[in-house]
Amino acid sequence: MTVTVWDNMGEFFDGLARDFRGWEGERVWGHNNLVVTATFGSGGHVHLNWTLRSGFLPGDWHGTVTTVIEAGEGMKAVAGGLREFLREE
Repeated sequence: MTVTVWDNMGEFFDGLARDFRGWEGERVWGHNNLVVTATFGSGGHVHLNWTLRSGFLPGDWHGTVTTVIEAGEGMKAVAGGLREFLREE
C-alpha cells in the first residue's frame, strides 16, 4: 500500500537531510491541511514547524508543533522513517 495524500513529502525530507550543512531562509512543504516549515538553526539543527489547520478561511483553527532535529544523521533517520511510513522506495 502506498500513501499518496502526502506526495513529495519524502522528497522534501530527503532534501533536508542532504543539505546537512545548512541553508538560508525557510523551506516549506504543504498539502491540504498540513504545512511543514524547515529552518536551519544554530548548532547544526533543523527546526521543523508542523502546522495543522482546519481550513483556509480567517477564524479557522490551527495548531503548530516544533521539533528540533540534528541536521546530519538525525535528519537522515527522520527522512528514512518517513519513507518507510509512507512506503516510498
